[in-house]
Amino acid sequence: MTGLTGLTAHPGAGLPAARRRQRGPDTPAAIACHYAGDPALRPHCTLTAEIRLGRVALCGSCAAARSTLGKGIIPAALPPGPAIDVLDWVTDADASIRQARRSLHAAVTRARSQGRSWTQIAARLGITRQAAQQRFSA
Repeated sequence: MTGLTGLTAHPGAGLPAARRRQRGPDTPAAIACHYAGDPALRPHCTLTAEIRLGRVALCGSCAAARSTLGKGIIPAALPPGPAIDVLDWVTDADASIRQARRSLHAAVTRARSQGRSWTQIAARLGITRQAAQQRFSA
């Protein structure tokens, strides 16, 4: 999955694409550690991957903490690249949330214009009919 423009992460890492500072064509993209999006599981993750074990990229801290992941696979060193800027990550995550909200509102508007009931919409969202009406009515 590509996250922060030019940043590669595993699915679910929570590193969405959005505005980034311009990189030159020869500047390598940062690669996110497999555990970058899960600070509760790996609080000492340094975010930027240094090695790859098959399809899984790990930072040095997570590579040292691994138990059975990739045992028997020779780690492939990744080329040095830029470090992941966590404030850019915050900005990108906020932009993704805003886009998702716009998309959800558009989808609900289209569903209503096609005759779908508030009950049907609410069921898909896991909320009550009243909550859907209050949230999405103009």
